[in-house]
Amino acid sequence: MCGIFGMVRGGGRPVESNVLAAMKTALHHRGPDGNGIFAEGPVGLGNTRLAVVDTAGGSQPVIDPSSGAAIVYNGELFNHLELRAELESVGWCFRTHSDTEVVLAAFCVWGEDCVLRFNGMYAFAVFDPKARRVFIARDPAGIKPLYLTETADGLAFASEAKALLPIAGRRPDWQALWGYLTYGYMAPDCSPFAGITKFPAGSLAWIDLELPAARLAVRPYWQPRFGCGAPLAEGEAVDRLDALLSQAVKHELMSDVPVGLFLSGGLDSSAVAYYAARRHGQAISSFGLAFEETTHDESNDARTVARHLGIEHKELMFSPALVREGLRRVTETMDEPFGDSTVVPLLMLSRFAREHVTVVLTGWGGDEVLAGYPTLTAHRVASLYRRLPGMLAHGLVPALVDRLPVSDKYLSFEFKARRFLRGMKLTPEQQHFLWMGYFDDAFKHALLTPDVTAQVAQQDSLAHFAGMAAGMAEPTLTDRIMHLDFRYFLHGNGLFQADRMTMAASLEARVPLLNKQMLDFALPLPAGLKMAGGTPKGLLKKALAPHLPPAILSKPKKGFGPPSGHWVRSVFGPLLDHLFSRERIEAQGILNHATVARLLAEHRELKADHGRTLWALMSLQLWYDRFILDQASPLERAA
Repeated sequence: MCGIFGMVRGGGRPVESNVLAAMKTALHHRGPDGNGIFAEGPVGLGNTRLAVVDTAGGSQPVIDPSSGAAIVYNGELFNHLELRAELESVGWCFRTHSDTEVVLAAFCVWGEDCVLRFNGMYAFAVFDPKARRVFIARDPAGIKPLYLTETADGLAFASEAKALLPIAGRRPDWQALWGYLTYGYMAPDCSPFAGITKFPAGSLAWIDLELPAARLAVRPYWQPRFGCGAPLAEGEAVDRLDALLSQAVKHELMSDVPVGLFLSGGLDSSAVAYYAARRHGQAISSFGLAFEETTHDESNDARTVARHLGIEHKELMFSPALVREGLRRVTETMDEPFGDSTVVPLLMLSRFAREHVTVVLTGWGGDEVLAGYPTLTAHRVASLYRRLPGMLAHGLVPALVDRLPVSDKYLSFEFKARRFLRGMKLTPEQQHFLWMGYFDDAFKHALLTPDVTAQVAQQDSLAHFAGMAAGMAEPTLTDRIMHLDFRYFLHGNGLFQADRMTMAASLEARVPLLNKQMLDFALPLPAGLKMAGGTPKGLLKKALAPHLPPAILSKPKKGFGPPSGHWVRSVFGPLLDHLFSRERIEAQGILNHATVARLLAEHRELKADHGRTLWALMSLQLWYDRFILDQASPLERAA
């Protein structure tokens, strides 16, 4: 696992060594074990290395002595031993035991088709000096990130957007940020910085160095397709899922350094823990969090699973002091605003785990791949709700819901009821993002100043989802919703925070539930089969029924939800007063002070639960101060 970066220029103009050096410094945290730069005329490639496989011999960039081809690579290739044997059978001679060299050899032998043989998580770039081209690719699920920016005569890329700021500059992209205020994360094709975009998942690209201005020619080599497979008997599906999960975890335990688990007590992390314990035995350790707020604490479930599987469980109590320290470190690290407060405990858990291991297996991706979100059931109910008489649907029921008392309980009935009623006049696909989101477009006009909204050309944040849904091959609404969650929520929320927070602690996170073999099997399964018994993740529950405690299998979906509503009232109250003071807001000219002040007052007086939205605004403001204005964090003096 590493950070990679590079610069390509057209017309034979040489890359600038000082720019490459600045990019390397920005990505040091991703690879504290070593670094290297390859520069040859118009091409510069660099790497910062976290040594996991072949710790002694896997330094990068790797250069093939016969062809001169050079590679920088971020990720893990879980089938590299099989591919190594295949390449050796056709005469390839390896000099190291690293998977990076296998990726380079595969490219040299099979060209761009090499990615069709890979089972892993990766983003990499190869310079082919004979063809005078550069090749770039990213894994199918988008587990490993890659950002791009164009220059006058070429382009640059890096594992994190912050490494491109010396080239692209520090300008906010208000169109992208308009979307952030809806979703709570950046959409999969953009960044919050003007001129910086994301290289698409499951895609490859060539850059021709002979052109006056080197530009990307991008095309997909893999795309998700949900529910489009042939029918399968439930018993056979359970057996195949069990075998594939076992195989995926076995592959992803591959490492030359200590490996552990993130364990929350939820179904997905418990599933990974079961298969890892079966393969690895009691030598593997799990790591989890405990919250002082009992409404959000699931630590007892994690301990129950660990005891049941006979693995050693290490727990971090997330105290108010750690909350403050966590946000300070997140603010210094996170180069995108992020509306989900999970990043704070995740970073501190990653730092805690890094004291013991270098790699962790996690449960991310299970909800998107195996139909785990409660919203899938909610959409079925919503289709019935739309048939109610208008007096009930738009009058009596909303009036009753408005009278419900505000609760700090995670996913309280009041929160879910209010959320459910949003967007009943939209298409289901659009309503889904309104349910999952933060601010609607009308509220954003009251939240942002006219100077900012004037920079947003497309102000309907949900319009394109109707067109996307119409063009999808998926046969059912449930499959279309899962596809959209895979492309948006998984990429923008789950995988983004998984990569960014673990790598900030120099810890590698792996996601066996998104293993390529799992994707090829699970995505095409009919939605009804994944939700066997009519319950989210029903198929997974049947596969795990012989192996996990019944209480874990039957517990309602909760997710990893810190008490952000409580935090913004208490531990971060002074910080919000500082960030959103009238003087400060009016001087910056971005937010409307009266609107923000109303949100704060209603939340503090328990008239409404604005915990999520206030956190999203706080994250936006902290990001703007740190990465646009380049100011020191106000956390030390304000918190």
